[in-house]
Amino acid sequence: MLPTKEELIEYLSNKMTNQDIAKVYGVKYQKIIQLIKKHGLDSNELRKVNKYTVYLHLLNGEVVYVGSGLWYRCRRYTNRRNSEHKQLMRDGKIEYKFVGEFDREEDARNYEKRLIKKYKEVGQAKFNKI
Repeated sequence: MLPTKEELIEYLSNKMTNQDIAKVYGVKYQKIIQLIKKHGLDSNELRKVNKYTVYLHLLNGEVVYVGSGLWYRCRRYTNRRNSEHKQLMRDGKIEYKFVGEFDREEDARNYEKRLIKKYKEVGQAKFNKI
């Protein structure tokens, strides 16, 4: 079974990669690209690729990391400094949640800093450095 147009819109709006969507349906990511084209969807527009995002990494419902950057950065584990964090991401144990979108990188960074402080105060965001 393949995703409907509405499901694709939801996945892309949630900034999922084509590979992530393909995994859900057990197909190759090229099939997802074909479906996006078939339905006339603009994945860049739906993902808001030009916006700066602030996101959370969650492990068992607890915030372990707060980050910011362009939409795809939250899923990249190769640029993580902490080896435990990197391994959890590699193993697919981290959940991703977008909590903000900004036109300016400075605004995203400021929001990220506020959230790190908030979560550090309650003993979370253990992979963030202060």
